[in-house]
Amino acid sequence: MKRLHSLVRGVLAGAAAMFAASVLTPAFADDRPDLVVAVNALARSLESAEQMGNVDVRITYNLFDSLIRRDFLADGKGESAKLAPGLAESWKRISPKTVELKLREGVKFHNGDELTAEDVAFSYSRNRLWGPDSIIGGARMYWGHLDRVEVVDKYIVRFHAKAPDALMEQRLAGYASWIVNARQYLLKGKEHFARNPVGTGPYKFAEWRDGEYIRLVAHDDYHGGRPTAKSITFREVPESAARIAGLVSGEFDIIVNVAPDQIATIDSYKDIETRGAVLDNTHVLVFNTNAPHLKDKRVRQAMAMAIDRDLLRKTLWEDRNYTPNGHQLASYDIYVEDFPPFEFNPEKARNLLKEAGYKGEMVVFRLRPDYYLNSMQAAQAIQQMWKDIGINMKLETGENNKQVRAEGWNVYPWSNTHRLPDPVGSFVPQWGPRSGVQNNKVIAWKPPARFNELQQVLETSADMAERKAAYREALKIWN
Repeated sequence: MKRLHSLVRGVLAGAAAMFAASVLTPAFADDRPDLVVAVNALARSLESAEQMGNVDVRITYNLFDSLIRRDFLADGKGESAKLAPGLAESWKRISPKTVELKLREGVKFHNGDELTAEDVAFSYSRNRLWGPDSIIGGARMYWGHLDRVEVVDKYIVRFHAKAPDALMEQRLAGYASWIVNARQYLLKGKEHFARNPVGTGPYKFAEWRDGEYIRLVAHDDYHGGRPTAKSITFREVPESAARIAGLVSGEFDIIVNVAPDQIATIDSYKDIETRGAVLDNTHVLVFNTNAPHLKDKRVRQAMAMAIDRDLLRKTLWEDRNYTPNGHQLASYDIYVEDFPPFEFNPEKARNLLKEAGYKGEMVVFRLRPDYYLNSMQAAQAIQQMWKDIGINMKLETGENNKQVRAEGWNVYPWSNTHRLPDPVGSFVPQWGPRSGVQNNKVIAWKPPARFNELQQVLETSADMAERKAAYREALKIWN
């Protein structure tokens, strides 16, 4: 059991209603196991802030640490909000814009260097993370409001935001917040570092074979204690049936992305146990607003209204997950409880299509079939739901995101991870003025000016009543 617990943050991070299974074998301190984890896809990059999807973070969580961490095993509501010391042993508020942190002394990177405030300052530097020309563009969504990181002394740093930031501590425990080794990064450059990362995590990088596996080995100088596995090999096995067969045969110790309808079969084996969790991740569909037959928002709204989300959940996920009411979760500090749920109304959808003048043009739905759990089955079900209102949909597959988003796509599945228990952890970075949605040439969503004004309130106000009112209004515009 220790083996599963030691890996749960790396293996299970980053996807909604994900299930994993593990062979239950004893682990001995003097004879640590070499674990093999079968995954649907390998990470796209091991530069921790460059790629933050579910296939990436399950590996990078084991390589890197953040200054503050979330206690994912905490009990009670809003467990992702519970914070605990990470690389920082303590922290305090200096002002509404500033947080000061005291680093643990003696923490070792995988290359033997000691962690210092200079590494922290580099990890959050303007050129790497948050500036307009930073080399990690995706991180600007989360840290574009940062003004500077001040090195007070070898073990003390101060984070200064451009405006009051009530969620700074939560951000420091979130995505795009892992600390990298400054010397190795500057010496070798970003591209080399992305394939040969150096962090402070419990496991360190050993080997990467594209399309086959990524292997990590124990970092025995880890500040949190000696890791319980000698090594972890993440092996790429796209087919779910092959992952299950390998688990049963003993080829794999842990597998991920187990469909709910397979759980009973797996649990019938005495030496195998399934673990499942509904994580803070919402699956959405992206529409190509430049496609002539999707330019009219009434067509897109009709397609949204035709999806029976309750039926999808009950059929494909055995109702183990849920559909939120708007772009929010019940664990949010400013949850808008009475916000209306998503509407399922096929008759209204047909009328919208008629008003928009849709004449049966083909809609190309393109996806990676093994990236999200049950994604192909969901797409096939949606195809029938759209057919019921008169939408012609063609399913196509791609091996990677580049192929999925190549010319000719009309719709593809995406996910919005709620990285903080607050709108600034998902709604603001993924839909606000710094988001890819507003700055992407293809999607090119240009909301009313009022929407971005409300986003500014969410980011800078410390008045919870004011923030909740702004959130409610922004959600209405978003819908």
